[in-house]
Amino acid sequence: MQQINWPAILQFDQDDELMYLVNYQDWLGFICANQFTVHAEDKLIDNAGHVYSIQKHPPQDPSVAELPALVKLSQDMSVLQLLPLVRQYGQFQGHCCSAKIVFTTIEQGIATVAELEQLY
Repeated sequence: MQQINWPAILQFDQDDELMYLVNYQDWLGFICANQFTVHAEDKLIDNAGHVYSIQKHPPQDPSVAELPALVKLSQDMSVLQLLPLVRQYGQFQGHCCSAKIVFTTIEQGIATVAELEQLY
């Protein structure tokens, strides 16, 4: 597995929801419970701005489930790309002033997601 810089967030395709993940154990808990509902277009964004796709393995043995792999994409997430995602998530959470959300680093953006989860 790639070296993920935790914490990280999951970006769900076709959805404004983001999910804050503190560490690898949070990732394992989420993916074990949701591996059949994760879409190929969902992404994990780590604290360094690296973006990972979630790739499911074709079943070798139908009686054994394998965890999806996180594969680093060549393009990292910039602050300017993350900002509208976090603002949309704030609006999704019902935050009245989501347009005023501002941060200057990826780390601050991910921390903002954690704060928004705690508020609502």
